[in-house]
Amino acid sequence: MAKNCVLLSGHTIAHDEKLKEELEKFAAVLTSDDNSQIESILCGNKVDLIILEISNANLQEIEIIKIVKTKFPFTEIILVDGNGDQELIAQAFAFGVKDAFRRPYRNDLIAERADGLLRLKR
Repeated sequence: MAKNCVLLSGHTIAHDEKLKEELEKFAAVLTSDDNSQIESILCGNKVDLIILEISNANLQEIEIIKIVKTKFPFTEIILVDGNGDQELIAQAFAFGVKDAFRRPYRNDLIAERADGLLRLKR
């Protein structure tokens, strides 16, 4: 059985080697420090889960979530937020985000949740 694939996307999270190591225990991991590249990455790869870091309270990430959930409805999304913008997080959940973590986050908790979501997909 092929490993699931997780995309780490965001300026900081894409370079978090400890989180990547945790995730590689059960999934192949792709990284992108540019969230605007998510759609093109999904077009070229079967990605089961995106761990999406948002750094600014802006609507660009909400649009990305909408696109992903419309074009790739079986790709799950976990949000990592550094701003604590409750309205943005609420909108993200409304469009299909499965979970959200605030920075500073614990790698083991994100990896545990990611593994749980991927197990549900099997």
